Amino acid sequence: MFKGRRFLIFAAAALFLAVTAGRAAAWRGAMKWSYDAQNNVTGAPTAVQGKVIIGDSEGRLTALDTATGNPVWTFEAGGTINGAPALSGSTLFSGGMDGALSAVNLETGALLWQFNPSEQYTPGSIWGSPEAGGGRVYFNSADGKVYALNPASGDVVWTHDTGRELRSSPVYSDGLVFVGTYEGLFLALNAETGVKSWGGGSGGPLITAAVSGGVVYFGSWDGVLQAVKIHKVLPLWKYNAGESITTKPLVAEGKIFFGTEKGKMVAIDAETAKLAWEFPVQGGISSSPILHEGMIFFGSNGGVLYALNAATGAEVWKFQSGGEITASPAAAEGVVYFGSADGKVYAFE
Repeated sequence: MFKGRRFLIFAAAALFLAVTAGRAAAWRGAMKWSYDAQNNVTGAPTAVQGKVIIGDSEGRLTALDTATGNPVWTFEAGGTINGAPALSGSTLFSGGMDGALSAVNLETGALLWQFNPSEQYTPGSIWGSPEAGGGRVYFNSADGKVYALNPASGDVVWTHDTGRELRSSPVYSDGLVFVGTYEGLFLALNAETGVKSWGGGSGGPLITAAVSGGVVYFGSWDGVLQAVKIHKVLPLWKYNAGESITTKPLVAEGKIFFGTEKGKMVAIDAETAKLAWEFPVQGGISSSPILHEGMIFFGSNGGVLYALNAATGAEVWKFQSGGEITASPAAAEGVVYFGSADGKVYAFE
């Protein structure tokens, strides 16, 4: 009986590896197109409805045609954009270092509304990405507050003052908004009211969290990644990476993937927190990993876009750009999109 079960487990694992390897092998690592943004491409892209939308250091939000790389529209936001735009219906939401959250039409790039919490220029106001969910759009501000806005009007629904500096992005899931502060405070807020549901401390600045299967995962500059069961507020495990964790964790295919300050992409088992594989790179990693068709994609501070086999951590291909890649890539329909400090947006297949 147990031998049969063991055989089935091994067979399933072998099948998974074979399928993953097959998907990874389909990637050619060939450039489809590149677009010269003429500025440091600091933002993370969002690929949706035949467009890839990405922000730059001059506060310009640009929509490119995914097939050709030709610009469809541009929107002048006014401050450096570091995060990825969020989407709700046909509206994009983007925040920048000028402190304003802008809502623009996905098809035309026309401004629908703009909200600035301080009503004046505040350097570094919105470091991360906004989040759309539960009929709201959420963002973290350098004024220490989490804001929930009506996505149609931009009216404030609620605010929550953390009393701390905020450089991460909020994450919406399970009726909660998860927020990590620069001083190491982790909060779960009621998404309807903004009232604190639960929270706790960490040993360093917190990176944007990830949620999957009723569990929230969050890493910190103290090198510790934690897993907490959301509604029971039950700590499941902690994993010490031995160096600062500098990317949002990715939860996929039974693993947690994340990058570190000194340049390691790490994969651990999502249930046991045991190390699955590590992949070292030159320079640190600020670019959060993504999964697409069996591949892990991320950029390095050394300017390289890496494509790894998600199951094994083996390098499939890489591309050296002319500048740092600090933001997360995006992928859709067999194409990966990313920006670089060399001023270009790239599409690879």
